[in-house]
Amino acid sequence: MKKVQLLLFCMGLCALSTNDLLAQQRPQKEARLMAEEEEGPMLFTFEPDYLAAEEARRKEILLMRALIDSLEISENKRQKLIRDLYKNNGSKQLNKILLANNKFEE
Repeated sequence: MKKVQLLLFCMGLCALSTNDLLAQQRPQKEARLMAEEEEGPMLFTFEPDYLAAEEARRKEILLMRALIDSLEISENKRQKLIRDLYKNNGSKQLNKILLANNKFEE
């Protein structure tokens, strides 16, 4: 009988302490969400011009892709250059092809 009472007492104590811990975490989560809404994501505190840099990179990629599409090269080579453009922005092969095929005619 004493073992059952001790077991019930321990289970009740665990239930109460779990409830108390959950009650403490709820306001912290709400406060953190409120702070994020006011200040924005944590990324912008460390890198405030992240979106502008990403937008500039996207525009540069679109320009380079248009240049690659205008070249008279095989489809396999074109796909390889586009893949190279997205993976590493300034590769040697990409610069070599673009510099070699830029002919200005009058």
